Amino acid sequence: MNYLIYILLFLSFLRAQEEILLESVVSVVEDKIVLMSDVVLAANAIAAQKQINPTTSSIEYKKILESSRESMVEQLLIIEMAEKDSVEVLDKDVERALDQQIQNIINQSGGKELAEKALGKKISDFKREYRDDIKGKILAEKYTNEISQSINITRSEVEDFFNVYKDSIPSFPTLYKTYHILNEIKPSQESINISFNEAEKIRNKILSGEISFENAAKSFSADPGSKNQGGNLGYVSRGVFVQEFDKVVFTIDKNLLTEPIKTQYGHHLIEVLERTGEKVLARHILIKTETTDLDKKKTYDTMYNLKNNINNFDDFYKSAVDFSEDKTSNSNGGFLGMIELEYYQVPELKKEISAIKVKTISNPIKTDFGYHLIWVDEIQEGGPPSLKKHWLELEKMALNKKKSEWYQDWINKIKTKFYIKRNPLTYPQING
Repeated sequence: MNYLIYILLFLSFLRAQEEILLESVVSVVEDKIVLMSDVVLAANAIAAQKQINPTTSSIEYKKILESSRESMVEQLLIIEMAEKDSVEVLDKDVERALDQQIQNIINQSGGKELAEKALGKKISDFKREYRDDIKGKILAEKYTNEISQSINITRSEVEDFFNVYKDSIPSFPTLYKTYHILNEIKPSQESINISFNEAEKIRNKILSGEISFENAAKSFSADPGSKNQGGNLGYVSRGVFVQEFDKVVFTIDKNLLTEPIKTQYGHHLIEVLERTGEKVLARHILIKTETTDLDKKKTYDTMYNLKNNINNFDDFYKSAVDFSEDKTSNSNGGFLGMIELEYYQVPELKKEISAIKVKTISNPIKTDFGYHLIWVDEIQEGGPPSLKKHWLELEKMALNKKKSEWYQDWINKIKTKFYIKRNPLTYPQING
C-alpha cells in the first residue's frame, strides 16, 4: 500500500474518532499542556510514514503515541529553557518552514489536489492550523543547535563509528543535486472576471434572502476545509491568512458581508462573526478562478524564452533568484536538494531528473504547480558504505549519533528541574 493511501486511511481513521475526547489533557509542563488531539495527529503522521495501521497494530501504535507525547513534553521543556534565555525565532523563518513542510506534503502526495484530498482541507487551512506548532519546533531546534554547536567529531571517531556499524548501514542511494525555476500558471483577466461575477451573484442571493450564507458555502465554496462547516474558519490569529484576506477580516465591521475579495485563490465573500484582540472568527465562500489553455500557453512561452537566455549554472541560479515563484527555494537559486528518485513524488520532474544530462537545462515541464525548468548540477553515486566514497555522509551520521547521545543525557537532567505530569493515554485504538 503506498504512502498516500496510508495518509488517507489514517486521516479517515482520525475523523472517525472526532467524537472521542481528543481534547483531554495528557501532559502538563509547568503552565503548558499537551492535548490528546495533538498527540494523535503527530502519531498518525509517524504511523503513515512507517506504514503502521493503527486499527490492526494497536501495540505498535500505542508505542508511537507514547513516543509522540514524550517528544511534545520535551519540546515544551526546551521552549521553557529557550524563553528563559530570550531565544526568539523570526516570522520569516516560521513562514519558510511552513512552506517547506507543505511542499513536502504536496510532493509526497503527488500534487496539490491529492494533498488537499488526503488532508481533508485546503493547504492554506492546514498552514494556518499548524503555524504555532511549527514555531515551537523551530524555537526548540534553534535552542538545541545553539547549546550543542560546540560538539564536534574527530576523524578517528568517524572511523570507529564506521567499523562498528558498517554491517548495519544500508547502501547509499544515488542522489541528484537538483535546482528548478517555477512559474505558476496565472489566470487571465477574463477568468478573473468570471469568478468575480459568480461571487457577486452569490452575494446578491444571500443579501436578498434567497439563500443563507451557510447553505451558499456548502453549495458553492471551493474551499474543502470550510465549506461543510458553512464556510466557518474558526478563530484565527492575525497574520495567518494571505495578506488581502487578513487585511479585510481585521478591519471590516462584524456581521457585514463583503464585496468579492480577490486573492491568489480566487474571490472570497467574507463575514466576520467575532473579533477578540488579535484573533478573529470569520466565515467565507471561495469562488476559485480557473486557468485556461491560453493561460498555460502564455506561461510555457515565458519559461521557454527564459530557458533560451540561460547558458550556464550562474545564469540559472540568478534566474531562479529573480524569477522563480517557489518561495521555499528561490533565495537559494532554486535548490531542491539532493533528490533520491525512488521516493520523489512529482512524476513529471522525477522523469526529467533521471534523463537530463548533467549541467544542462531542461525544456519547460508542466506539473500541478506550474511550469518548471530543471538543472541537475551533480549526480552523487550510491552503493555500499565506504569511507572513501561516502566520508561526508558517514561523518554526519557519526556526529548526529554523538549529538543524540549528548541530547538524551541533557534532556533527562532538564526533566528533573521542571514540573511535569503525565496522565494515562486514553484512546479507543489502544484501550479497546
